[in-house]
Amino acid sequence: MGRLVRVVIAALVLFALWHAAAAEWRQFQFEAAVKEIAQFGADREEGAVHAEVMAAAAKLGVPVAAERLTVRREADHVFIDLEYVAPIEILPRYFYPWTFKVSAQGWFVPGGRIPPR
Repeated sequence: MGRLVRVVIAALVLFALWHAAAAEWRQFQFEAAVKEIAQFGADREEGAVHAEVMAAAAKLGVPVAAERLTVRREADHVFIDLEYVAPIEILPRYFYPWTFKVSAQGWFVPGGRIPPR
């Protein structure tokens, strides 16, 4: 009986780790995409940058609400700040709301080369 309990506990721990690691990996990919958008989108309008970030979130399955995304420009800089809550299944049918924050900035260098998309 003790061995069965240990196996069940180990399985639950692995279940939680698998789901948490998957969420963290998605966050890592999304943060990299947002930083790339900030870096190579500094010469674009705020609305275009906002739409591009939302498209990256949809592509990666990140639940970002449009009102939680802030894009602002100051001279030749663009700043992207956002926060989202992702429900992580820690145990079967038990979800933990995990808050993620992403901040990125980029600046436009006149005459700089923008890679093709």
